[in-house]
Amino acid sequence: MVKSILFCATLLLLVACHNTHQVPGTSPVFYSDGRAVSLLPTSAMTLRIDMPQRIEGNFVKPDGSNDSFEADSWVRANDSVLSITLFTGFGTTLGEITYASDSVKAESSVMDVAKLKTEYLVADFQICFYPFDALRKNFEQAGFAFSETRSGDADFVRTLSDNGKTILTARKSGREIHLENVLRRYSYHITLGEEN
Repeated sequence: MVKSILFCATLLLLVACHNTHQVPGTSPVFYSDGRAVSLLPTSAMTLRIDMPQRIEGNFVKPDGSNDSFEADSWVRANDSVLSITLFTGFGTTLGEITYASDSVKAESSVMDVAKLKTEYLVADFQICFYPFDALRKNFEQAGFAFSETRSGDADFVRTLSDNGKTILTARKSGREIHLENVLRRYSYHITLGEEN
């Protein structure tokens, strides 16, 4: 699902303006076929982020071929809101995803956000940026295992697994983050910009 979300967010051009509003408790995020988690509340975020980010993604389609995308974004995240605005290379706004007051909202004039499962994007963002202990507790309550190996003050490798099988890894090294979902066959590479 996340594969098609990201691909549509960068390639699907529609005329009408659309928006959607989802409550996380009613839209669980399935990291495996049988287990799901709810999004952590924004209050779990201990960092403050206000920066540009470059996102490159790749996913393997059911026929085995690859699709990829690139987008610039501006990300603002703190203990009350997560806002991700996506741009084309020419600076045109593709859309915005906002997570606040325990709900996810997506708005765009160029993509059909009613078909998107935006909570999956928010969940992957949380894996990359939210505190490890809060994530671990959330995943363990759903029956997953979630571990972290740290290197230095800020670098890490985070691994999500189910019954000993790796589902996803997120690696942060300096200003680079690479997330790979082995089960769903997609990945992102995020290059962090300078903080405002």
